[in-house]
Formats: sequence, structure tokens, C-alpha cells
Amino acid sequence: MLTLPASPIIRTCAQPPRELGRQRELGRQRGLSRQRGLGQLRNAGVLHSSDLLPSAIKITKIACGFIVAIIFSISTAVAQESPLVITQDAEPEIVERSIEDGSKASPTDGKRTNDEDPWEGFNRELFKVHTVIDDNLVVPLAKGYRAVTPQKGRRGIRRFLANFRAPGVFINDLLQGEFMRAQRTATRFFVNSTIGFGGFADPALQIGIDAHTEDFGQTLGVWGIDSGPYIFLPFFGPSTARDSLGAGAQIFLDPLFYIRTPPANAFRFTRASVGGVAARENVIEPLEEIRNNSLDYYAAFRSFYLQTRKRDILNGQTDFESFVGDDEFDELDEFNDE
Repeated sequence: MLTLPASPIIRTCAQPPRELGRQRELGRQRGLSRQRGLGQLRNAGVLHSSDLLPSAIKITKIACGFIVAIIFSISTAVAQESPLVITQDAEPEIVERSIEDGSKASPTDGKRTNDEDPWEGFNRELFKVHTVIDDNLVVPLAKGYRAVTPQKGRRGIRRFLANFRAPGVFINDLLQGEFMRAQRTATRFFVNSTIGFGGFADPALQIGIDAHTEDFGQTLGVWGIDSGPYIFLPFFGPSTARDSLGAGAQIFLDPLFYIRTPPANAFRFTRASVGGVAARENVIEPLEEIRNNSLDYYAAFRSFYLQTRKRDILNGQTDFESFVGDDEFDELDEFNDE
């Protein structure tokens, strides 16, 4: 006689009620264990997506803060390389192209201009954007800062900010082999940081130790590296390929770069913001004069930036005929802030 295997339903029905109850209890316990395990994983932040949200937000904040810190640091470093040479005693020097030579700064000047500014079309468009931002945001802020801050206070703030750059100046002096200038930089920093109240006063100047500026872009120039193409970016301002690389490296010469605490971060952002506004306030009239007297504001701005950087690399040499075309400058006008 052929016997067919019992189906699962028949087997289940054939089991005693006590056995069925035991199996149900085991299944219930397994379900509870599984739920407890999932709960533990959720508590550990492994499975539940909402538990991951605070960590994701924290990581995002850290990443954004790091990016902003880099932007502020680069913009500060580039500002130090701008055509507005702010010395540590806060007296700016601005090299302006003469009105008579304004037309010579046009992009059709010849091969030398094309070599220095091969991306002129792109740079001019960004310069227009920068001018709009400068006119409608930066200049009003600078004028407001001037209105609420006394002249001596503004000078003290510029000196204080310049004193913070002294360690970077010292390192670049050494890298350029300018050991006597490095000694003067170190002495100025010590004197102004102590009896000069952190640099707000400049007693070093009173004893004959004057200021000078150096940055890694200048160091690369001293080492013989070509400036490369001229670059202009809104907020960052004028630069070259070499000076942009130097500005990035200059970040690592800032002592505050190695201090990663909330107070240090706040001070770094404040220093960059106040430094930019203070530098712009110091040259409102000179830049306006250049803008009004230049036939081509972009070309004039580019010209005195490139010439000033060349002068800085040569540590103040003003005989431009030794390293630029004879027709580049016919006269140099110096503007000094009162």
C-alpha cells in the first residue's frame, strides 16, 4: 500500500496542542530577541537614520568651517600681496599710473601685456563683478568703519594686524637669505608685542627699526620663479599664478593655523574680516583717484599691482627701468594716509 507524505498543514494539525504552544512560545521569544537586537543597534546609531543626523550635521559644520577658514586665510594672504602696500606702521604706499600714460595700459599694448595677462577677457569680467561688490558692500563698510573708529584707533588696529604677520615675514626673510632683515623683523615683533601692547603702538619705529613686508610669493620671485599669468578674482583681488601659490603656502606660516580651538577660529575669522575692511578704508581716496584719472581702470589696476610686486621682490627698488619697459611708467605718485 502506497503512503503519501503528510502535508505541513496535516503535520501541524496532527501535533499535540502542548507541542504547538511550545513552538509558538519559541517563535515569540525569537521575535522579541530580534527586536531587542534591532533596538540595541538603533541605540548604537548603526541602523536608525535619525540617529545619524547629529553626527552628519557635526561633520558638515566642521567641513564648512574648514573651507571658510581656508577662504579667509587665502583672502588675507592675498590682501597682503595687493597693490596697496600697507607697512606695519600703517602708512600705505600706492603706485598710480600717470594720467598721460593711461592709454598705454590698454590690452592692445603689445606682446608683453598679452604674456602677463593671457586671460584678460575672463579677468575683466570678474573685475566688473568685483567692482560692483566693492562699490555696494566693501566701500560702505569701510566708510562706516571710518565713521565709528577714530583715526588713531584705525592706525592701531592696522599695526596690531600687521604685527601678527611678523612671524611669516621673519620666515620669508630667512628663506630669501636676508638675515639682517630677519633680525630686524624679530626685534620689531618682540618690542611691539611687549611694550607696544601687542602691536597697537610702534615703539620699534621710534628706535629706528622700520617695517617691511615679505610673503612667500615674494620668496618664490627671489628664487627666480616666473610670475605666470595675471589672475583677478572677486574678494581675493589681483594676483598671479606664482602669488596665488605663495598665498596658499602663506597660510601655513600663520601661527593661528595650528591652533584649532573655537576662540582661535573666531579670532581668525574676525582678524580676516576686520583686516580686509581696515585695509580698504585706508585707501578709499587713492583708489578713487586712480579710478577717476585712468582711461582704463582695469589696466591701471593691473599695471600698478604687477609693478608693485616687482618692487617688493627687489625690496623697495624703485628703478623700474631695470626690469620693465621704458614706457611703462612716466611718473610715480605716492599717496600717504594722514
